[in-house]
Amino acid sequence: MTLLQPLSAILLCLSLMMATSSLSTEKPEEKMYSCPIIQCSAPAVNGLPGRDGRDGPKGEKGDPGEGLRGLQGLPGKAGPPGLKGEVGPQGVKGQKGERGIDVSDDLHRQITALETKIRVLEDDLNRYKKAMTLKDIVNVGKKMFVSSGKKDNFEKGKSLCAKAGSVLASPRNEAENAALSDLVNPLGSAYLGISDAQTEGRFMYLSGGPLTYSNWKSGEPNNLRNEDCAVIDGSGKWNDLDCSNSNIFIICEL
Repeated sequence: MTLLQPLSAILLCLSLMMATSSLSTEKPEEKMYSCPIIQCSAPAVNGLPGRDGRDGPKGEKGDPGEGLRGLQGLPGKAGPPGLKGEVGPQGVKGQKGERGIDVSDDLHRQITALETKIRVLEDDLNRYKKAMTLKDIVNVGKKMFVSSGKKDNFEKGKSLCAKAGSVLASPRNEAENAALSDLVNPLGSAYLGISDAQTEGRFMYLSGGPLTYSNWKSGEPNNLRNEDCAVIDGSGKWNDLDCSNSNIFIICEL
């Protein structure tokens, strides 16, 4: 019984194969599906795709390529400013440059000139104030003759005028000589700011300059008694006289 069962199965399978072969011969255009020995069925339908597998281990770094270098891209945005660095060492001193044009130079010169004029005016005013302490005043041109009303010798007369900011009167022309004679007492005379003490017979102004005008009396100066000074009388005439004579009026000029 056991030997017949496998043999029957084999015979059945051979019969099926022969039947299939005969069908193929008659209709070649119709292909039949093959059947396994144990089971025969229709083709299976593909299932859904499975999940991706896990990433494999990272491979070794490959050799660098030999491709051409690309073009440089556009510059990116400027980054934030960095921290201020330390002060560097002082450089070598350069050569002195040319002086520029200073606009204030002209203004400075004008101010200096104005200050000078102010000082001159102040000095003149002070002299006038001091001269007012004297007595009589006569103006002629830009000059002023001031009488002290006092009599003294030549040296004290110079000192008195100097204290008033002036000098002994010295007429330089006929108009000044006439104005000076008006201040002289008709019975007296006044010292002139001239002398020949430095060079006998050569009268000069006390400032050191030579005379530019004179109105000597006839026969004068004669240096009769070592007369180094000169006086003017009420007539406007000049005469040489001893400088120690203290009976002479003192008249100053500004």
